[in-house]
Amino acid sequence: MASERRYIGELLAASGAFVGDHDDLVECLEQSAVGICVVDRTGAIVWVNAALCAALGRDPDDCVGRHAAELHVDPEVFTDIWARLGAGERVRGRPARLRGASGTCDVVLSASAGRDPHGALVGARFCVRAPVGPADPAAAALVAAAPLGIVRAQLDGTVLAVNRALCDLLARPSAELVGHDLFALTHPDDRQFDQDKFAQLCADQIRSYAVAKRMIRGDGSSVWTRVHASVVRGPGGEPRFYFGLVEDIDAPRRAEDERRRRERQYELLSRLSPVGIFLGEADNECVFVNEEWVRITGRTLPEVRGGGWRRALHPDDAERVIAGCRRAFVEAEPFSGEWRMLRPDGATVWVLGQFSGVLDGAGRKLYVGTITDITARVRAELDRARLAVIVENAADALFLLNPDGTVAIWNPGAEKLLGHGGAEIRGRFLGDLVPGHGREIEAALRRVLAGDVVRELEAQVRRDDGALFAVTVSACPVHDSTGEVSAISVILHDVTELKDVEQALRASESRFRGLVEATAQIVWSTDPSGAAFEDSPSWRAFTGQTFEQMLGAGWLDCVAPEDRARVRETWKQICSGRQPGNMAYRLRRADGTYADTEVRAVPMLGQDGEVREWVGVCVDVSDKRRVEEQREALVADLRRAMHYQEMFMAVLGHDLRSPLSAILMATSLGLRRSADDRTRRVLHQIASSGHRMLRMIEQLLDVTRIRAAGGLEIRPTRADLAAICRTIIDEHQQANPAARVVLDVRGETRGTWDVDRLSQMASNLIGNAIQHAEGAPVATAQVDGREPGVVRFVVHNRGVIAPEMLGAIFDPFQRAAKGGAKTAGLGLGLYITEQIALAHGGSVAVESTRTGGTYFRVELPRHPRPATLSPPGARDQDGVPLLRGDVVG
Repeated sequence: MASERRYIGELLAASGAFVGDHDDLVECLEQSAVGICVVDRTGAIVWVNAALCAALGRDPDDCVGRHAAELHVDPEVFTDIWARLGAGERVRGRPARLRGASGTCDVVLSASAGRDPHGALVGARFCVRAPVGPADPAAAALVAAAPLGIVRAQLDGTVLAVNRALCDLLARPSAELVGHDLFALTHPDDRQFDQDKFAQLCADQIRSYAVAKRMIRGDGSSVWTRVHASVVRGPGGEPRFYFGLVEDIDAPRRAEDERRRRERQYELLSRLSPVGIFLGEADNECVFVNEEWVRITGRTLPEVRGGGWRRALHPDDAERVIAGCRRAFVEAEPFSGEWRMLRPDGATVWVLGQFSGVLDGAGRKLYVGTITDITARVRAELDRARLAVIVENAADALFLLNPDGTVAIWNPGAEKLLGHGGAEIRGRFLGDLVPGHGREIEAALRRVLAGDVVRELEAQVRRDDGALFAVTVSACPVHDSTGEVSAISVILHDVTELKDVEQALRASESRFRGLVEATAQIVWSTDPSGAAFEDSPSWRAFTGQTFEQMLGAGWLDCVAPEDRARVRETWKQICSGRQPGNMAYRLRRADGTYADTEVRAVPMLGQDGEVREWVGVCVDVSDKRRVEEQREALVADLRRAMHYQEMFMAVLGHDLRSPLSAILMATSLGLRRSADDRTRRVLHQIASSGHRMLRMIEQLLDVTRIRAAGGLEIRPTRADLAAICRTIIDEHQQANPAARVVLDVRGETRGTWDVDRLSQMASNLIGNAIQHAEGAPVATAQVDGREPGVVRFVVHNRGVIAPEMLGAIFDPFQRAAKGGAKTAGLGLGLYITEQIALAHGGSVAVESTRTGGTYFRVELPRHPRPATLSPPGARDQDGVPLLRGDVVG
């Protein structure tokens, strides 16, 4: 009896609500006015106090040993509470209906989980607010020594008795408590609520109550407590005195307040963070995204819950990113990289992303991801790549010089202009390549090294064939990350044909030449009212208008007639303010055709803040739009081609099965009729090869179904995963008598699944474990159904998968081994296995080390929600057949 009492005390102490001697704790709570019961890790009742037995009208023997759910009128209420306790939550104030001996009892439950030092669930404590009887007066001695604070008071609030635990909690001697007002010990901010509850208790409006409140210690400080209060009544039901059980919850409450404060800080930091933050749980359920993540992706939290976040990934990058995230979660190693996000409006955003698995305070495994918008940087890199092409094909001679003026890099235009090969240019001083101007070049380079820019220094270059060219030399410094000049950029521009052009025209054209040549923009200006008043050579060259024709509003004549009224009104609105404006319209070229243009206008303000003039640019985007249209057409063609390929695979697989079935039937007939051993060996080999071909065809058809429908369609029924595994193991051991597979079954292994698909998944994993085991073909399989909502299936052998293969192990047409007989097959088994798990709302992961061997871990929801696939033949908004449908649910 003493050991049993100590065990019950340990379970109560593990719940985190009580401390002290276990025997004293149990004896104290046996006299509590609050109904209390304790359950073990399976949910079986191991102890109840007298108050709960009285409330239910049952004997202790009628309660102990029964599962707690049996006492519930609504068992699902207990199941939900148990699941919340297992998830690390604490349940308070949950209405429930219990089965009393004479009928239903409406009660309010509070529950807390007991855990061992490793965080595993060992039991739970339930407090039942329900009618209970008064404590036995003989327990007064026990109350005095109880580790919890206990107080008895008159109905007017005068304290009659307290125990030592309450005196220690409030740091007051009993003389300061007995005979004084009970509610004077309550913090003023909590006093009115406490008094109201006490009045309801005395008026028989409630039978008992529990309240968290602050009490005043002897030194004036406050301490958080939880008071379970009730009224002891006489034989006639009249209230006799108040009885309260006081728990010290100061440390947890203050810790909770601190946690909430930190959560508010985290929420503020995440909201103001310059990077997008993504938080998910182990089952890929997205639980949080911050405002920057929403801004980058254009998708809110409700849109990305569950697996919806995958739709924010660009299709071309999705598999790589998801595989990297899976590795980061399973192997607890951060994953980072650059990929594209696809916004709902179709826009693409480049991001730098990172994922990492973490453990929260309850020991649950989460993963945190961040994304940073790097679209501008990526576009800059693309621009630099385009610039490199321009440099490579430029007619000008371009050089990158070392700080001493010697040539480090040059373009083909330099060889063409100078008439020298690369070997004659590398390492030469630039002044030696421009004879007669060595001193001028040297002086110019010194200026550049000092930070100046040299523009159009005139010189002459004589080629090896004697031809003389007039050039301009332009040079500018190239700075490193510290701001120091690390190199010199030089351009030699052939101006031989321009030497006879008038100086005035050259001065006018140089003003806009760099901008126009580099960006193909038309630069113009107007007065504050929007009327053209200054000549624009680029406008005249593009449109063919004369200066007189474009003056005032004459430039509108070059706008397409269909756009003219809109442009006139938009331009009027822009000119009425002082902010930059944008327009888009079709502009007539000099040859009469129209170009799509984008227009940007910026006001030039005077010192008084008023607009002095408008300066703007028109950019010809016709080529850009034409390229975009061509790209979209190519993408549509590619998707159609992939669709036809899927159709071909489906038809091919279907057509191959008929002749193969005929071969297998003929082989089977021959085996039954032939007695010749040699003939039978040949027929057995044909049958084995035929069955292997049939499995390959089925795998190809599965891949076609997955790609065409967006995933495997499942037909869930009641099934037992352990029974399925036993059947599969028997089949493999009959086919391979030397193989040995050990099955370990734990907990409840039944659920709602597609039996055929789970058999296929189990056969793939167990067959792989036997095939790739090192030494003797030995493998272990474990089916773990101890958690209410999840069943786990783990297959292990001593084989090892090469590290470079782990990242692509679930990709189609990939194999875990390289070379040898073990590579027979198409490499589709693990891919289809993953698709089966995903179709059931689950997941599959692999872990392989030299010391531990290889583990395949499958996690399946016990009752998965059915997935809705895009119907076969579905098309997108452009009419292109969909290759993969979105899976919803």
